[in-house]
Amino acid sequence: MSTTRFAWFFGALALLFALPSVSYAADCTAAQREAADRQLWLNQRDRNLASEIVFPWGAPVTAETSNQRRLVQRDYVIEYDDDLQGPIWAANVLGLKKLKGGRIDCFRQDPRIPGAVASRPSDYDEPIFDQGHMVPNADMTFAQIPIINTFIMSNMSPQFCQFNRGVWQILETFERHWAEDGTPVYIFNGAVFDRNGDGLRDEDDDSVRMRSRSGRTNVAVPSAYFKILARQGSDERLHTLTILLPHDQTDVDGQAAVDYLSAHITNLAAVERLTGADFFPSASSGVAEDAALWDVTDASFRSLVAAPCRRTTGATIAADSPRVFVLP
Repeated sequence: MSTTRFAWFFGALALLFALPSVSYAADCTAAQREAADRQLWLNQRDRNLASEIVFPWGAPVTAETSNQRRLVQRDYVIEYDDDLQGPIWAANVLGLKKLKGGRIDCFRQDPRIPGAVASRPSDYDEPIFDQGHMVPNADMTFAQIPIINTFIMSNMSPQFCQFNRGVWQILETFERHWAEDGTPVYIFNGAVFDRNGDGLRDEDDDSVRMRSRSGRTNVAVPSAYFKILARQGSDERLHTLTILLPHDQTDVDGQAAVDYLSAHITNLAAVERLTGADFFPSASSGVAEDAALWDVTDASFRSLVAAPCRRTTGATIAADSPRVFVLP
């Protein structure tokens, strides 16, 4: 080997080992998918147990609607809307089980939802939006089946690439950081439908939909997303942190992302008005709402907005069809 090639080889080798480790995604096998699907069907006793773990301050109470259904998995809970064909919120808890890392892609229709009102991967066969997890797969890496069962479409919501892989993903990283010491952090991951900005949920008929390549316009696109985080404070009170983020193509990283999240802290009442839900119905000692971002001093995070992130600047609501998102 020549001196030049020798230097190049060892230089490349040094660069390889200097790069951060990456967990590569793998598609699930048919056997893995079938095993995971079976775990979605819980008896009443197991549904009650799962709800008690995820909702220690009582299961959320929502406005009466025939469109919504509650889907209880062993490790998280979804509030799904049949008309919007997506989750209003999904709740999980961190800090109770040690996370190991890894990912197994397994996007598929939720077998518990009738086909006429179930979102499906083909709905996301379009040029604008990511299939955005409500409960992230990285929160479920304590076992294989929980990872796979975050890829059911009832846990997906349309998100701009810059949002999904940027500030939303950074906030998810912070949540896992806050639970690293074993302190349980209870999380509501939610979608907001308030295009007119009046602070109330829009009528379903006014929602804006994605248009798939096959022409389907079933899945509604949220105008914003929220996170409600809860943990027991040293004062024995329930402490919450509520963040409401506009669903747009803002692209931030580093300190700018921390500042952006801090600027979008809101109060619990505002999100409850937007969703029609009472998230902590049995918080007997009251709720202490934190007005500042929890400590991220030692958190390791970075935006994942890079190629092949969809650069969809200009995506807007179609003038000729005001209920559909399109590219210019």
